[in-house]
Amino acid sequence: MRIDGNTIKLLRIPFSFFLLPLFLFAYSQADTVVHRQALFAFLIIHLLIYPASNGYNSYVDRDEDSVGGLEKPPMPTVALFYLTIFLDFLAIVLALLFVNTLFAGCLVLYIAASRAYSSRQIRLKKYPVIGFLTVVTFQGAFTYYMSIAGISGNALLITREHVYVLLGCSFQIAGAYPLTQIYQHKQDLKDGVKTLSYKLGYKGTFGFTAVMFLLCNVFYYLYFTSKGLGMIFYIIQAFFLPIVVYFGYWFSLVLKENTAANFRNTMRMNWIAAICMNSCFLVLIIINRIPLSYISAIETAVPENRYSHESLAAFYIKSTDDLTNKRKIKVVAGKTGIESRYSVISDFDKEPEDFAFFNKTPTLLPEPTLTQRMQLYQQHATLLSRKAIEKIKDFETLKTKLTHLITVTCTGLFAPGLDVELVRDLGLNPYIQRSSVNFMGCNAAIIALKNADAICRSQPNAKVLVVCTELCTIHFQKQYNDDYLLSNLIFGDGSAAVLVTSEASDAYAHKVEIDAFNSLILHNGYADMAWQLSETGFIMNLSSYVPDLIRKNIKPMLSKTGLSPDQFKHWAVHPGGKRIVDDFADALELDKCHLASAYNVLKNYGNMSSPTVLFVLKEVLEKAKPENVGNRIFTAAFGPGLSIETMQLRYV
Repeated sequence: MRIDGNTIKLLRIPFSFFLLPLFLFAYSQADTVVHRQALFAFLIIHLLIYPASNGYNSYVDRDEDSVGGLEKPPMPTVALFYLTIFLDFLAIVLALLFVNTLFAGCLVLYIAASRAYSSRQIRLKKYPVIGFLTVVTFQGAFTYYMSIAGISGNALLITREHVYVLLGCSFQIAGAYPLTQIYQHKQDLKDGVKTLSYKLGYKGTFGFTAVMFLLCNVFYYLYFTSKGLGMIFYIIQAFFLPIVVYFGYWFSLVLKENTAANFRNTMRMNWIAAICMNSCFLVLIIINRIPLSYISAIETAVPENRYSHESLAAFYIKSTDDLTNKRKIKVVAGKTGIESRYSVISDFDKEPEDFAFFNKTPTLLPEPTLTQRMQLYQQHATLLSRKAIEKIKDFETLKTKLTHLITVTCTGLFAPGLDVELVRDLGLNPYIQRSSVNFMGCNAAIIALKNADAICRSQPNAKVLVVCTELCTIHFQKQYNDDYLLSNLIFGDGSAAVLVTSEASDAYAHKVEIDAFNSLILHNGYADMAWQLSETGFIMNLSSYVPDLIRKNIKPMLSKTGLSPDQFKHWAVHPGGKRIVDDFADALELDKCHLASAYNVLKNYGNMSSPTVLFVLKEVLEKAKPENVGNRIFTAAFGPGLSIETMQLRYV
């Protein structure tokens, strides 16, 4: 048996270019890409499976006239038959060795359908409808499914949006296939085959093709809009325009003279369609493979000591004998909207003689020094951080893949810092990239997420762990001015861990893509929120003017950045205090139910500084519903300066 040039020619390997679009489309849409497997899947399909199918069809049909890709095909020999068997066998072996068993199983089914279509024993192609359905199913939806299996290593889940894309792929082939048969009517009749194109006639074939491509576009539109990516659909239309133009031109020629439905015009149609569709899907690959950033997990933790708001207010009241101060504490405490807070300090519901941190006197004097407070911080900050981090699903497996660690805190400092302690205690890669956001207050979490977003957009496969830990209550001080009345009565302790990745996870009902960030510094609020060191601890300046400043500036800030409240369906706002949340809602004319998560977090935890907005965002994301796809989320937090940091997210 000798394999000569004519045998190789009958494999019509260049014809694989015309069948390439659906593989590229699948590559652009796959949630994950295993690049080595994807390369082997590409080579197996286009250099082995398609040529073997072409060769077997030529061997059985023994075409004397033009056939797809060959205007004057040579006569086949038995060598072609054995070569196609070898190529199919080689494809399955390589798929098992270098791709996966699911992909190999799909190849077996594809080969079986191809043989059933052409073989003399079954000859599905002689049945116009059954033959047509076989081709559009296996070269359309099934090829997309098979390609996803090879590219990602996973089966395509049959969801509503995936049904749309599978139907779109099949209708795409349903539109193209009858046109490839339009010049073969006489040759097929000689062979006893009446194709769907023959049944439809020349004009009917063009009309049928137009309807199929219209349905293809309908399902592509449903697919991309269901994913919140309607713009991608319009990009596809721009690439499809030359196909439509030539299709219309060719149809006009056929209307004048049936002989225009010939091999050369068919091949021109094939080349234009293949070039446009392959180019289109290559662009989609570039768009979809540009690194993005997603919130893949948020977990939170609080200390074991939970206190009712009344008990914390009572502790504060007992620290003074001044009746005016007692009354002021009671009045302010009744307006906070807080029911409970958490603290690493165990003293707040004990008698003075049982205090472990404060001086064992009713007056709390002398107060703990800054050194003592920092010792308490160092004792608890790492433990509380770990408590949040280790809640992340499959963290023990994930931790070896973390590329960056960002720690956030403004309530304590030591060196080696929280980042080094976490690397050591959690057993993280000692080569992990570390950075810290320190002393930036309540909006520091968004600043850290901004850094994580930049990392993920610049580094494919980045996995950034952001950890915000604040022990605000260790800075409780015996002061009774307006600033400290607020800070002593609203702040609590907590930690939040966020996993930001360049590839989306399925942790929530929808993928949560980080969209954009905006910042604003209000210099006229410079003294209204501040945080300073002193010998006895950190001193907080938190004036009652902060809500007014936010209320007056948040809407202009949105307008200046081209945003409006009606663009957002979900809100994760830092509850710096009840009035801050109230005034935020009033300023943007939002129903307070939109800020329910902010009120809930304030009620149950108080203001924990930087992790607080993440507690709110976690609650918002966990309430996501299937119909929320495409919705946008607005996140805002407020810090010293006075500074406003915002983040926009999108369900995709």
